[in-house]
Amino acid sequence: MTTTQLNQLAHRLNQINDLSKGEVGQNRLVYSPTWIAAQQQIIQWGLDLGFQVTVDDFGTAYLDIPGKTNPEQVIATGSHIDTVKQGGRFDGLYGVLGGLEALERLLDADGKPSKTLRLISFSEEEGSRFPETFTGSKHYTGQSINLAMRDPDGISFEAARQAAVSKLDLPGVNHNLPALPVTFTELHIEQGPRLIDHHLQIGLVTSIVGQRRFTVTVKGIANHAGTTPMNDRADALQMAVDLISDLRKNARQVDPQLTFTVGEFHVSPNTSNVIPGRVDFTIDTRHEKETVLDQFEQILHQVVETPRASKITSSVNRWAKSDATQLDQAMLARNQAIADHLGFRSSQLASGAGHDSQIMAQMTRTTMIFVPSINGISHAPEENTSQADLERGVTLLTESLHQQAY
Repeated sequence: MTTTQLNQLAHRLNQINDLSKGEVGQNRLVYSPTWIAAQQQIIQWGLDLGFQVTVDDFGTAYLDIPGKTNPEQVIATGSHIDTVKQGGRFDGLYGVLGGLEALERLLDADGKPSKTLRLISFSEEEGSRFPETFTGSKHYTGQSINLAMRDPDGISFEAARQAAVSKLDLPGVNHNLPALPVTFTELHIEQGPRLIDHHLQIGLVTSIVGQRRFTVTVKGIANHAGTTPMNDRADALQMAVDLISDLRKNARQVDPQLTFTVGEFHVSPNTSNVIPGRVDFTIDTRHEKETVLDQFEQILHQVVETPRASKITSSVNRWAKSDATQLDQAMLARNQAIADHLGFRSSQLASGAGHDSQIMAQMTRTTMIFVPSINGISHAPEENTSQADLERGVTLLTESLHQQAY
Protein backbone atom coordinates (compact mmCIF):
# COMPACT_ATOMS: atom_id res chain seq x y z
CA MET A 1 0.00 0.00 0.00
CA THR A 2 1.39 3.39 -0.95
CA THR A 3 1.67 6.39 1.36
CA THR A 4 -1.10 8.09 -0.61
CA GLN A 5 -3.43 5.13 -0.08
CA LEU A 6 -2.62 5.03 3.62
CA ASN A 7 -3.30 8.74 3.90
CA GLN A 8 -6.61 8.23 2.10
CA LEU A 9 -7.70 5.52 4.54
CA ALA A 10 -6.68 7.69 7.50
CA HIS A 11 -8.46 10.69 5.98
CA ARG A 12 -11.68 8.75 5.51
CA LEU A 13 -11.52 7.35 9.03
CA ASN A 14 -11.01 10.85 10.40
CA GLN A 15 -13.81 12.27 8.28
CA ILE A 16 -16.37 9.83 9.67
CA ASN A 17 -15.06 10.02 13.24
CA ASP A 18 -15.08 13.83 13.14
CA LEU A 19 -18.88 13.63 12.90
CA SER A 20 -18.75 12.97 16.68
CA LYS A 21 -16.31 15.81 17.36
CA GLY A 22 -16.94 17.40 20.75
CA GLU A 23 -18.50 14.22 22.16
CA VAL A 24 -16.95 11.55 24.38
CA GLY A 25 -15.95 8.82 21.95
CA GLN A 26 -17.98 7.76 18.93
CA ASN A 27 -21.78 7.78 19.13
CA ARG A 28 -23.15 6.52 15.81
CA LEU A 29 -26.15 4.77 17.31
CA VAL A 30 -28.37 3.37 14.59
CA TYR A 31 -30.62 5.93 12.86
CA SER A 32 -29.21 8.85 14.87
CA PRO A 33 -28.20 12.06 13.04
CA THR A 34 -24.52 11.07 13.23
CA TRP A 35 -25.34 7.63 11.82
CA ILE A 36 -27.26 9.23 8.96
CA ALA A 37 -24.35 11.55 8.12
CA ALA A 38 -21.87 8.66 8.20
CA GLN A 39 -23.93 6.39 5.95
CA GLN A 40 -24.57 9.29 3.55
CA GLN A 41 -20.81 9.80 3.28
CA ILE A 42 -20.16 6.10 2.57
CA ILE A 43 -22.80 6.21 -0.15
CA GLN A 44 -21.35 9.37 -1.67
CA TRP A 45 -17.85 7.89 -1.79
CA GLY A 46 -19.25 4.91 -3.63
CA LEU A 47 -21.05 7.11 -6.14
CA ASP A 48 -17.94 9.24 -6.66
CA LEU A 49 -15.93 6.08 -7.46
CA GLY A 50 -18.49 4.95 -10.03
CA PHE A 51 -19.74 1.99 -7.99
CA GLN A 52 -23.34 0.81 -8.24
CA VAL A 53 -24.90 1.78 -4.91
CA THR A 54 -27.96 0.20 -3.32
CA VAL A 55 -29.64 0.94 0.02
CA ASP A 56 -32.09 -1.50 1.57
CA ASP A 57 -35.09 -0.77 3.78
CA PHE A 58 -33.00 -0.92 6.96
CA GLY A 59 -30.38 1.53 5.69
CA THR A 60 -27.61 -0.95 4.89
CA ALA A 61 -25.54 0.31 1.94
CA TYR A 62 -24.14 -1.97 -0.78
CA LEU A 63 -21.40 -0.64 -3.08
CA ASP A 64 -20.82 -2.87 -6.12
CA ILE A 65 -18.22 -3.22 -8.86
CA PRO A 66 -20.15 -5.43 -11.32
CA GLY A 67 -18.28 -8.47 -12.62
CA LYS A 68 -17.39 -8.78 -16.30
CA THR A 69 -18.07 -12.49 -16.83
CA ASN A 70 -19.92 -13.75 -13.73
CA PRO A 71 -21.70 -10.71 -12.29
CA GLU A 72 -24.27 -12.89 -10.49
CA GLN A 73 -21.50 -14.29 -8.27
CA VAL A 74 -20.85 -11.67 -5.59
CA ILE A 75 -17.68 -11.55 -3.48
CA ALA A 76 -18.48 -9.32 -0.50
CA THR A 77 -16.62 -7.60 2.29
CA GLY A 78 -17.65 -5.03 4.89
CA SER A 79 -18.76 -4.50 8.48
CA HIS A 80 -21.12 -2.25 10.46
CA ILE A 81 -21.30 1.56 10.55
CA ASP A 82 -22.88 1.92 14.01
CA THR A 83 -21.06 2.12 17.37
CA VAL A 84 -21.73 1.57 21.03
CA LYS A 85 -22.26 4.63 23.21
CA GLN A 86 -18.94 6.43 23.67
CA GLY A 87 -17.26 3.84 21.46
CA GLY A 88 -13.95 3.77 19.61
CA ARG A 89 -12.71 4.97 16.24
CA PHE A 90 -12.24 1.61 14.50
CA ASP A 91 -14.86 -0.92 15.64
CA GLY A 92 -16.94 -1.66 12.54
CA LEU A 93 -15.79 1.42 10.66
CA TYR A 94 -12.36 -0.04 9.87
CA GLY A 95 -14.01 -3.00 8.14
CA VAL A 96 -16.18 -0.69 6.06
CA LEU A 97 -13.47 1.77 5.05
CA GLY A 98 -10.74 -0.88 4.81
CA GLY A 99 -13.06 -2.76 2.47
CA LEU A 100 -13.66 0.37 0.42
CA GLU A 101 -9.90 0.89 0.20
CA ALA A 102 -9.39 -2.71 -0.96
CA LEU A 103 -12.04 -2.42 -3.70
CA GLU A 104 -10.64 0.87 -4.93
CA ARG A 105 -7.10 -0.58 -5.03
CA LEU A 106 -8.27 -3.60 -7.01
CA LEU A 107 -10.18 -1.49 -9.50
CA ASP A 108 -7.19 0.82 -10.02
CA ALA A 109 -4.63 -1.97 -10.37
CA ASP A 110 -6.56 -4.69 -12.16
CA GLY A 111 -9.67 -3.15 -13.68
CA LYS A 112 -13.08 -4.72 -13.40
CA PRO A 113 -13.25 -8.15 -11.73
CA SER A 114 -14.70 -11.30 -13.26
CA LYS A 115 -17.15 -11.65 -10.36
CA THR A 116 -18.96 -8.76 -8.70
CA LEU A 117 -17.13 -7.17 -5.79
CA ARG A 118 -19.35 -5.72 -3.07
CA LEU A 119 -18.72 -3.54 -0.03
CA ILE A 120 -21.41 -3.75 2.66
CA SER A 121 -21.91 -1.06 5.29
CA PHE A 122 -24.37 -2.74 7.64
CA SER A 123 -26.85 -0.44 9.33
CA GLU A 124 -26.57 -1.89 12.84
CA GLU A 125 -24.72 -4.57 14.78
CA GLU A 126 -24.19 -3.35 18.34
CA GLY A 127 -27.65 -3.40 19.93
CA SER A 128 -26.83 -0.10 21.64
CA ARG A 129 -30.04 1.80 20.92
CA PHE A 130 -32.69 -0.91 20.52
CA PRO A 131 -32.84 -4.26 22.38
CA GLU A 132 -31.73 -6.39 19.44
CA THR A 133 -28.35 -6.95 17.82
CA PHE A 134 -27.29 -7.47 14.18
CA THR A 135 -30.49 -5.99 12.70
CA GLY A 136 -28.65 -4.99 9.51
CA SER A 137 -27.26 -8.42 8.68
CA LYS A 138 -30.38 -10.16 10.00
CA HIS A 139 -32.51 -8.17 7.58
CA TYR A 140 -30.12 -8.95 4.71
CA THR A 141 -30.30 -12.68 5.46
CA GLY A 142 -34.08 -12.72 5.78
CA GLN A 143 -34.51 -12.95 9.54
CA SER A 144 -37.44 -11.24 11.24
CA ILE A 145 -36.95 -8.09 13.30
CA ASN A 146 -39.28 -6.70 15.96
CA LEU A 147 -40.20 -3.36 14.39
CA ALA A 148 -42.22 -2.34 17.46
CA MET A 149 -39.28 -2.43 19.90
CA ARG A 150 -38.43 0.91 21.45
CA ASP A 151 -35.31 2.78 22.51
CA PRO A 152 -34.91 4.33 26.00
CA ASP A 153 -36.69 7.47 24.79
CA GLY A 154 -39.74 5.49 23.69
CA ILE A 155 -39.08 5.85 19.95
CA SER A 156 -40.00 2.72 18.01
CA PHE A 157 -37.51 0.99 15.74
CA GLU A 158 -39.94 1.35 12.84
CA ALA A 159 -40.37 5.11 13.27
CA ALA A 160 -36.62 5.68 13.61
CA ARG A 161 -35.92 3.43 10.63
CA GLN A 162 -38.34 5.17 8.30
CA ALA A 163 -37.14 8.65 9.24
CA ALA A 164 -33.45 7.80 8.84
CA VAL A 165 -33.59 5.68 5.69
CA SER A 166 -35.59 8.36 3.89
CA LYS A 167 -32.52 10.59 4.19
CA LEU A 168 -30.35 8.07 2.30
CA ASP A 169 -32.32 8.58 -0.91
CA LEU A 170 -29.47 10.27 -2.77
CA PRO A 171 -29.43 10.72 -6.57
CA GLY A 172 -28.15 7.59 -8.30
CA VAL A 173 -28.93 5.22 -5.42
CA ASN A 174 -30.99 2.07 -6.01
CA HIS A 175 -33.43 0.85 -3.37
CA ASN A 176 -33.90 -2.89 -2.97
CA LEU A 177 -32.47 -5.89 -1.14
CA PRO A 178 -29.58 -7.32 -3.18
CA ALA A 179 -29.01 -11.04 -3.58
CA LEU A 180 -26.73 -12.67 -1.03
CA PRO A 181 -23.03 -13.02 -1.89
CA VAL A 182 -21.23 -16.34 -2.41
CA THR A 183 -18.56 -15.31 0.13
CA PHE A 184 -18.24 -12.67 2.83
CA THR A 185 -14.97 -11.47 4.41
CA GLU A 186 -15.06 -9.13 7.40
CA LEU A 187 -11.99 -7.08 8.34
CA HIS A 188 -12.03 -5.99 11.98
CA ILE A 189 -9.91 -4.93 14.92
CA GLU A 190 -9.47 -7.77 17.41
CA GLN A 191 -11.01 -5.87 20.37
CA GLY A 192 -8.87 -7.91 22.76
CA PRO A 193 -5.25 -8.37 23.88
CA ARG A 194 -4.21 -11.69 22.33
CA LEU A 195 -2.58 -10.39 19.13
CA ILE A 196 -0.90 -7.40 20.74
CA ASP A 197 0.32 -9.41 23.76
CA HIS A 198 1.93 -12.05 21.53
CA HIS A 199 3.41 -9.54 19.07
CA LEU A 200 1.27 -10.87 16.22
CA GLN A 201 0.19 -8.84 13.21
CA ILE A 202 -2.86 -10.74 11.92
CA GLY A 203 -5.55 -12.87 13.50
CA LEU A 204 -7.44 -15.39 11.35
CA VAL A 205 -10.78 -16.19 12.94
CA THR A 206 -11.87 -19.81 13.27
CA SER A 207 -15.16 -19.23 15.10
CA ILE A 208 -17.26 -16.66 16.95
CA VAL A 209 -18.54 -17.17 20.47
CA GLY A 210 -22.22 -17.40 21.21
CA GLN A 211 -23.64 -14.63 23.34
CA ARG A 212 -26.78 -13.96 25.32
CA ARG A 213 -28.02 -10.76 26.89
CA PHE A 214 -30.47 -10.51 29.76
CA THR A 215 -32.16 -7.87 31.87
CA VAL A 216 -32.72 -8.66 35.55
CA THR A 217 -35.42 -6.67 37.35
CA VAL A 218 -35.50 -6.50 41.15
CA LYS A 219 -38.59 -4.98 42.81
CA GLY A 220 -38.60 -3.99 46.47
CA ILE A 221 -40.28 -1.13 48.34
CA ALA A 222 -39.03 2.45 48.21
CA ASN A 223 -39.06 3.96 51.68
CA HIS A 224 -37.51 6.59 53.94
CA ALA A 225 -33.78 6.04 54.51
CA GLY A 226 -33.85 7.39 58.05
CA THR A 227 -37.04 5.99 59.55
CA THR A 228 -37.13 2.45 58.12
CA PRO A 229 -35.36 -0.07 60.40
CA MET A 230 -32.62 -2.13 58.78
CA ASN A 231 -34.46 -5.38 59.55
CA ASP A 232 -37.66 -4.13 57.91
CA ARG A 233 -36.37 -3.03 54.54
CA ALA A 234 -37.12 -4.30 51.03
CA ASP A 235 -33.96 -2.84 49.50
CA ALA A 236 -33.89 -3.65 45.78
CA LEU A 237 -30.34 -2.38 45.36
CA GLN A 238 -28.89 -4.57 48.10
CA MET A 239 -30.68 -7.57 46.60
CA ALA A 240 -29.29 -6.72 43.14
CA VAL A 241 -25.76 -6.52 44.54
CA ASP A 242 -26.17 -9.93 46.20
CA LEU A 243 -27.53 -11.46 42.99
CA ILE A 244 -24.66 -10.12 40.92
CA SER A 245 -22.12 -11.49 43.36
CA ASP A 246 -23.76 -14.93 43.36
CA LEU A 247 -24.14 -15.03 39.58
CA ARG A 248 -20.52 -14.08 39.02
CA LYS A 249 -19.39 -16.94 41.27
CA ASN A 250 -21.69 -19.35 39.45
CA ALA A 251 -20.39 -18.26 36.06
CA ARG A 252 -16.82 -18.95 37.15
CA GLN A 253 -17.81 -22.39 38.41
CA VAL A 254 -19.59 -23.31 35.15
CA ASP A 255 -16.49 -22.51 33.08
CA PRO A 256 -13.61 -20.08 33.76
CA GLN A 257 -13.78 -19.04 30.09
CA LEU A 258 -17.43 -18.00 30.34
CA THR A 259 -17.55 -14.20 30.34
CA PHE A 260 -20.01 -12.46 32.66
CA THR A 261 -20.58 -8.70 32.42
CA VAL A 262 -23.04 -6.37 34.13
CA GLY A 263 -22.82 -3.34 31.86
CA GLU A 264 -26.00 -1.35 32.47
CA PHE A 265 -27.51 -0.53 35.85
CA HIS A 266 -30.58 1.55 36.72
CA VAL A 267 -31.72 2.40 40.27
CA SER A 268 -35.10 3.90 41.13
CA PRO A 269 -35.80 6.39 42.56
CA ASN A 270 -32.02 6.95 42.65
CA THR A 271 -31.88 9.56 45.36
CA SER A 272 -29.63 9.62 48.44
CA ASN A 273 -32.29 9.50 51.20
CA VAL A 274 -34.64 6.86 49.74
CA ILE A 275 -34.25 3.09 49.91
CA PRO A 276 -34.21 1.88 46.29
CA GLY A 277 -37.51 0.34 45.26
CA ARG A 278 -36.44 -1.03 41.89
CA VAL A 279 -33.23 -1.99 40.11
CA ASP A 280 -32.76 -3.12 36.51
CA PHE A 281 -29.40 -4.41 35.30
CA THR A 282 -28.14 -6.18 32.20
CA ILE A 283 -26.03 -9.31 31.93
CA ASP A 284 -23.92 -10.14 28.87
CA THR A 285 -22.51 -13.66 28.79
CA ARG A 286 -20.44 -15.38 26.07
CA HIS A 287 -18.76 -18.70 25.33
CA GLU A 288 -17.80 -20.75 22.29
CA LYS A 289 -19.93 -23.72 23.43
CA GLU A 290 -23.72 -23.53 23.43
CA THR A 291 -23.90 -26.19 26.16
CA VAL A 292 -22.03 -23.89 28.55
CA LEU A 293 -24.34 -21.00 27.76
CA ASP A 294 -27.38 -23.23 28.23
CA GLN A 295 -26.10 -24.41 31.60
CA PHE A 296 -25.48 -20.89 32.85
CA GLU A 297 -28.85 -19.65 31.61
CA GLN A 298 -30.55 -22.35 33.69
CA ILE A 299 -28.55 -21.32 36.75
CA LEU A 300 -29.34 -17.65 36.08
CA HIS A 301 -33.08 -18.33 36.23
CA GLN A 302 -32.71 -20.43 39.38
CA VAL A 303 -30.66 -17.82 41.21
CA VAL A 304 -32.78 -14.84 40.18
CA GLU A 305 -36.24 -16.39 40.46
CA THR A 306 -35.77 -18.24 43.77
CA PRO A 307 -37.43 -16.08 46.47
CA ARG A 308 -34.96 -14.62 48.98
CA ALA A 309 -37.08 -12.10 50.88
CA SER A 310 -40.82 -11.82 51.42
CA LYS A 311 -41.10 -8.25 50.14
CA ILE A 312 -38.71 -8.50 47.18
CA THR A 313 -39.26 -10.14 43.80
CA SER A 314 -36.80 -10.57 40.96
CA SER A 315 -37.16 -11.73 37.35
CA VAL A 316 -35.00 -12.20 34.28
CA ASN A 317 -35.67 -11.60 30.59
CA ARG A 318 -33.40 -12.73 27.75
CA TRP A 319 -33.55 -10.17 24.94
CA ALA A 320 -30.65 -11.12 22.68
CA LYS A 321 -29.23 -14.49 21.63
CA SER A 322 -26.68 -15.40 18.97
CA ASP A 323 -25.32 -18.89 18.61
CA ALA A 324 -21.66 -19.87 18.52
CA THR A 325 -20.57 -19.97 14.87
CA GLN A 326 -17.88 -21.86 12.98
CA LEU A 327 -16.45 -19.91 10.03
CA ASP A 328 -15.45 -21.32 6.63
CA GLN A 329 -12.37 -23.56 6.81
CA ALA A 330 -11.39 -23.23 3.14
CA MET A 331 -11.44 -19.43 3.28
CA LEU A 332 -9.46 -19.58 6.53
CA ALA A 333 -6.83 -21.74 4.83
CA ARG A 334 -6.67 -19.34 1.87
CA ASN A 335 -6.09 -16.35 4.11
CA GLN A 336 -3.50 -18.26 6.13
CA ALA A 337 -1.56 -18.98 2.93
CA ILE A 338 -1.74 -15.31 1.92
CA ALA A 339 -0.59 -14.13 5.36
CA ASP A 340 2.32 -16.58 5.25
CA HIS A 341 3.29 -15.44 1.74
CA LEU A 342 3.21 -11.79 2.83
CA GLY A 343 5.40 -12.62 5.83
CA PHE A 344 2.83 -11.50 8.40
CA ARG A 345 3.05 -13.00 11.89
CA SER A 346 -0.38 -14.53 12.37
CA SER A 347 -2.45 -16.81 14.56
CA GLN A 348 -5.75 -18.61 14.23
CA LEU A 349 -8.16 -17.79 17.05
CA ALA A 350 -11.79 -17.65 18.08
CA SER A 351 -13.51 -14.28 18.37
CA GLY A 352 -14.76 -13.35 21.82
CA ALA A 353 -16.93 -10.57 20.36
CA GLY A 354 -20.02 -10.92 18.22
CA HIS A 355 -19.89 -9.85 14.58
CA ASP A 356 -22.11 -9.64 11.52
CA SER A 357 -20.06 -12.56 10.21
CA GLN A 358 -21.90 -14.95 12.51
CA ILE A 359 -25.16 -13.93 10.86
CA MET A 360 -23.72 -14.05 7.34
CA ALA A 361 -22.16 -17.46 8.03
CA GLN A 362 -25.65 -18.93 8.35
CA MET A 363 -26.24 -18.17 4.65
CA THR A 364 -22.88 -17.98 2.88
CA ARG A 365 -19.21 -18.91 3.19
CA THR A 366 -17.71 -16.43 5.66
CA THR A 367 -14.34 -15.57 7.18
CA MET A 368 -12.81 -12.82 9.32
CA ILE A 369 -9.45 -11.05 9.50
CA PHE A 370 -8.32 -9.36 12.73
CA VAL A 371 -5.67 -6.71 13.30
CA PRO A 372 -4.31 -5.92 16.79
CA SER A 373 -5.93 -3.53 19.25
CA ILE A 374 -3.41 -1.48 21.23
CA ASN A 375 -3.59 -2.53 24.91
CA GLY A 376 -6.51 -4.77 23.96
CA ILE A 377 -8.96 -1.88 24.42
CA SER A 378 -12.22 -1.61 22.48
CA HIS A 379 -15.74 -0.22 22.96
CA ALA A 380 -14.09 2.82 24.53
CA PRO A 381 -12.68 6.15 23.30
CA GLU A 382 -9.12 4.84 23.89
CA GLU A 383 -9.57 2.14 21.23
CA ASN A 384 -6.63 2.31 18.82
CA THR A 385 -4.68 0.35 16.19
CA SER A 386 -1.34 1.32 14.66
CA GLN A 387 -1.20 2.60 11.11
CA ALA A 388 1.10 -0.30 10.18
CA ASP A 389 -1.41 -2.86 11.42
CA LEU A 390 -4.27 -1.12 9.63
CA GLU A 391 -2.16 -1.36 6.47
CA ARG A 392 -1.45 -5.05 6.91
CA GLY A 393 -5.14 -5.86 7.33
CA VAL A 394 -6.11 -4.03 4.14
CA THR A 395 -3.21 -5.61 2.23
CA LEU A 396 -4.31 -9.12 3.23
CA LEU A 397 -7.96 -8.36 2.48
CA THR A 398 -7.08 -6.95 -0.94
CA GLU A 399 -5.15 -10.04 -1.98
CA SER A 400 -7.86 -12.35 -0.62
CA LEU A 401 -10.56 -10.53 -2.61
CA HIS A 402 -8.34 -10.55 -5.70
CA GLN A 403 -7.95 -14.32 -5.56
CA GLN A 404 -11.72 -14.74 -5.11
CA ALA A 405 -13.01 -12.30 -7.72
CA TYR A 406 -10.45 -12.06 -10.57
